[in-house]
Amino acid sequence: MTPAPGSMTPEPLPDLIARVADEPTALVGLGIPRCPASELLAASLPAVAASRPALAVGFALLDRHDWELRETLLWPRGIRVSRSSVPAMTLLAEGVARAHRAGGGPAERIDAWLEGLLGPARQPLGPGLTSRERAALAVDPERRVQHRAVKSPDRAGPPGV
Repeated sequence: MTPAPGSMTPEPLPDLIARVADEPTALVGLGIPRCPASELLAASLPAVAASRPALAVGFALLDRHDWELRETLLWPRGIRVSRSSVPAMTLLAEGVARAHRAGGGPAERIDAWLEGLLGPARQPLGPGLTSRERAALAVDPERRVQHRAVKSPDRAGPPGV
């Protein structure tokens, strides 16, 4: 994935988990390559990190090898993720899962979820999309339309499909 300008750069999963393991609170975003929703999450997380400077924030893209590492890196911390649940976020307290959220941004929705868990942000986010989120949504719009068509429950197609 080529991140949109200003998006959070994905870290290798083992590095991300090691970096946040001892933090009082951390938000871990997990996505998969070439997923429009994961690209939006990568663009949303910098705004969340800026609004909550005491919160360690990181993002990883799960590749084939990372799925195999779930048993040793994620599950012992209570982080549950599957291919059908990404993008996903987990709020950690001292390296252990405290809350999970399926899906991604925009940043204001992520922050509203965090507010219920951590209280108000130090620097509240304004309404609407950030410039980073708008840039992420502008990347490869044809693929987004295709993704939406495939995921839509009312899509037209051959019977039985």
